[in-house]
Amino acid sequence: MIRNALVVSMLCALPLAAAADEVQMPRMLKGMAKGSWRMDTLENSQAKPGQKMPSMTFCTDNLAKDMREAKDKSSAKSDSKCKHRLIKDGSDEAVWEIACPQRTVTTTMRRESAGSILMDVKTTGDKQPHTMKMRYTSLGPCKAGQQTMSYDKNSPECQKIQAAAAKMDPAKTCAGSGDKRAECEKMLRDQIAQMKGMCG
Repeated sequence: MIRNALVVSMLCALPLAAAADEVQMPRMLKGMAKGSWRMDTLENSQAKPGQKMPSMTFCTDNLAKDMREAKDKSSAKSDSKCKHRLIKDGSDEAVWEIACPQRTVTTTMRRESAGSILMDVKTTGDKQPHTMKMRYTSLGPCKAGQQTMSYDKNSPECQKIQAAAAKMDPAKTCAGSGDKRAECEKMLRDQIAQMKGMCG
């Protein structure tokens, strides 16, 4: 569930990554602060009645880097490429479309202020169509070591992540890895550090 939330949330934040990467940047994002942005979910069609969606913080510097790395990895697989295009490019409103083989995400962005953006996101092509409405608020520069996406350290999501990380034991898990044990343990330690880093 955490992984699915990460994928959906990163897709929703891709237009902000464009602002950090200076690629296909919508006019309305020009001049707006780069760095760290908090995402508050206002509506979610897949949420249960009364369910409160957690706030997330994105470092657009990292997100732009992740986009470039993902593009490089998929460059040899034409069927896995996603196509990006600006359907509308106004000074205060933009419509951004990401068309992938399995889904199409259409994001409508409206500028509220110099440091606040409203986003309406519609996902089609999946088994269940999905709509979300979010507000992004600028928090200033990314902190040193900040993850691409993080939750509030006191949130239920972070409690689950920390509990899962606490159960991971590289020595025990990699005991049967033979001559690849050191590599296995390092990979798990990196994974644990990444999970803990998601709780900013």
